[in-house]
Amino acid sequence: MRAAVIGSIILAAVMIGGTVWMGQSAHRDTSEVARSVSLLYMDELAGRRGQVVEDKLKDNINVIQVALSLLEEDDLRDLDHLRAYQRQIKQLFKLERFAFVDEDGLVYTADDGIRDEMDQYSFDQQTLSAPEISLKNAAGTEKKVVIAVPTRDREIRVDGKRLVACFMEIDMDVMLSGVSMKSQDSQTTFCNIYTADGIALSNMVLGGLAAEDNLLDALSHADYEEGYSYEQVRHEFSEGKRGVTAFTYNGVRETLSYVPVGGTNWLLTYLVRETVINDRISSVSNGIVTRSVIQSILIALVFFGMFAYIIVQNRKNARLMLEKETAEVKHQEMEQRLELQEQLLERKQELSEALAAAEQASRAKTVFLSNMSHEIRTPMNAIIGLDNIALNEPDVPEKVRGYLEKIGASARHLLGIINDILDMSRIESGRMIIKNDEFSFSGMLEQINTIISGQCREKGLKYDCWTTGKIDDYYIGDETKLRQVMINILGNAVKFTPEGGTVTLLIEEGKRYDRKAVLKMTFRDTGIGMSKEYLPHLFDAFSQEDASSTSKYGSTGLGMPITRSIVELMNGHIEVESEKGKGTTFTVTVTLGESDRTGNESDGVINPGELSVLAIDDDPIALEHAQIVLGQTGMTCDIAATGEEGLEKVKLRHARMDDYDLVLIDWKMPELDGVETTRRIREAVGSHMPIIILTSYNWDEIAEEARRAGVDTFVAKPLFAGSVMDQFREAFRRKTETKSAQRADLNGRRVLLAEDVAVNAEIMVMLLEMRGIEADVAENGRIAVDRYLAQPDGWYDAILMDMRMPEMDGLEATRAIRTSGREDAGTIPVIALTANAFDEDVQRSMQAGLNAHLSKPVEPDLLFETLESLIRREE
Repeated sequence: MRAAVIGSIILAAVMIGGTVWMGQSAHRDTSEVARSVSLLYMDELAGRRGQVVEDKLKDNINVIQVALSLLEEDDLRDLDHLRAYQRQIKQLFKLERFAFVDEDGLVYTADDGIRDEMDQYSFDQQTLSAPEISLKNAAGTEKKVVIAVPTRDREIRVDGKRLVACFMEIDMDVMLSGVSMKSQDSQTTFCNIYTADGIALSNMVLGGLAAEDNLLDALSHADYEEGYSYEQVRHEFSEGKRGVTAFTYNGVRETLSYVPVGGTNWLLTYLVRETVINDRISSVSNGIVTRSVIQSILIALVFFGMFAYIIVQNRKNARLMLEKETAEVKHQEMEQRLELQEQLLERKQELSEALAAAEQASRAKTVFLSNMSHEIRTPMNAIIGLDNIALNEPDVPEKVRGYLEKIGASARHLLGIINDILDMSRIESGRMIIKNDEFSFSGMLEQINTIISGQCREKGLKYDCWTTGKIDDYYIGDETKLRQVMINILGNAVKFTPEGGTVTLLIEEGKRYDRKAVLKMTFRDTGIGMSKEYLPHLFDAFSQEDASSTSKYGSTGLGMPITRSIVELMNGHIEVESEKGKGTTFTVTVTLGESDRTGNESDGVINPGELSVLAIDDDPIALEHAQIVLGQTGMTCDIAATGEEGLEKVKLRHARMDDYDLVLIDWKMPELDGVETTRRIREAVGSHMPIIILTSYNWDEIAEEARRAGVDTFVAKPLFAGSVMDQFREAFRRKTETKSAQRADLNGRRVLLAEDVAVNAEIMVMLLEMRGIEADVAENGRIAVDRYLAQPDGWYDAILMDMRMPEMDGLEATRAIRTSGREDAGTIPVIALTANAFDEDVQRSMQAGLNAHLSKPVEPDLLFETLESLIRREE
């Protein structure tokens, strides 16, 4: 009994002491981790919000530039016309003030006339040579952001006075709206913007803790931790450098991160109040220690009871003790089994919840990508549209034409970034598919060499491409994806190699097996290279060795992850070797199928690799066979298991104005057979698409009915690529003969354009005028419906409908037009012009009654082709 008491006391002392020691160590470690996480958190958020402020300032500078581009000679006829122009600009862009300054320093306002008040502004109109951002009333409570641009080179004169500068005022609260400058409810983090002199532009200094009105004054009274100093902070503020500092102010530990806002002398700061965090950590740690001490005492008592019980039982009977021990062992085994079952049930529940969370995250990502695509493609529509219009002007100077072509190239680059993001989404969700089409490897390589050699010449680089061994002219694989891999790597080599360097490509053939050929491609450059520490992260999404490469080289960090995923999907492998300052070598191996075709063979005017085919059959084996047979010729083959499914796929592609080149339909199918499916396809999309019936039966009995339904010809099963190509050539020849008669003349036509963005509407009107089309513009769906109903039947030849508009969107407006009861309500072509580019968006458009779905930015040729086709069909 004495041993039980002493042992329990020792056990309790050891457990309590150990618990206290572990709690204190955990508190110190947790505090250090909290500091590290805070630094990362602040630097990331400060950088992001600083970029948002910088982007908003750039957007407002662009607003002034756009406003000045709208200034016409008639607006400078006199002061009244100038003020009318200024009021229009203020109303159009929702500006607080939009004014000009003449050489004498007089300010020309829209509503207050000419005023002598340049002493309120810090910019000098005489020396202003570039856009300048400054503050008005910096020491007051109602601060204004002033953005001024020079107009001296524009020779703007009114009433004999030369206007040398133009500026706008923005209320600071309006400027910072959407930047989320408010502190969190927990009062642990605070975001603010200060000038280089420490003047706060929003919120309070140090989250309201400081008594001073100036940040630098407040920091001069703080006690700094080791490695930080007030002089360092003041120097970095004055130089506009990024930095971080840790200090104690009024007994409160705080960490401050700051980043410069480009184009200004402002710095965006992010403050974390570490005292609050440490207090909470201490509270949690103390609670854990207290509970652990109580637990240790209880455990010691339990052990004491067990020892006493065992001693008493030993004194009674050794045999009973043995039975007791045996029972305890069985009991423990039962408890372990029950505990294991409970753990399995809990694990199953966790997996179920994780699956539900993953599915929710996938749906959220789809919604996000749809919204992102819409929001980015909408302004890109304006950029590309204006660029196309300007390039079609006959008297554009060559220098300006060069600028316009670069604008177009930059816009297409941005669309490429969007496509990269969508590619990453497809890869992560497993929806990216590698095709097995026959393609000309020599032709593809020639195109790549033309592109890369041109880029190298422009940059002053040497480019060489060699092949060794037996390289075939044709292979079977995904030409588009393989080209994307090669251009991604070669494009990076050109981008990161300075002038005078070398870029080389070596292509070797590896082993052949089972009708497969392995190609090894080695890409070398003498560029800036990468450090060995960064190489393991090269293929991580959004990964960059140097954050400055984003602005210097235009890198997004998505090219290499996409490249590796494509290579792996092609049963290949990618390796990289690099040394800082000495260049990089990529080695890529891919597996392609062998092709029996040689460089001398040709299919005439029809290239199977360019054909897109839809096969409809209720037999899955027949569908698989069709994909294999047609895929061997290079055709892209989609499949549908029922007539209804095939009809929906045809409608979806037709709405995008990207019809299938050929449709193969099985005759004998349940519900909708081949003839009825053909009839419905013709009713939905017209007669321009070749349709071939596949059957193992004698088709003589249905030949006449099938041709009336729209069938072009018949092919007997089993399917052979040669017979399909022969029949397709004949059907294609017949379609081509009547193609020219199926287009309507657009000159003199009248369309109704529903578009809520004024710039996009103006661009679209100018595009339509290029083909002699007159356009009436409606600012939203409700106005579009009213204008349509106000005109007689047949007044409009077509309606161009934006999807996202205030008051009434495009889908609601289309439904209202289709159900209006007018004579032409069911036949007038309605075309969707929208940034919503997903299949679900196209299906909603079709269900609402739209005839076609064109994604923004709209290609003019595709728009005119769609109008010609739909107007002709209506007539």
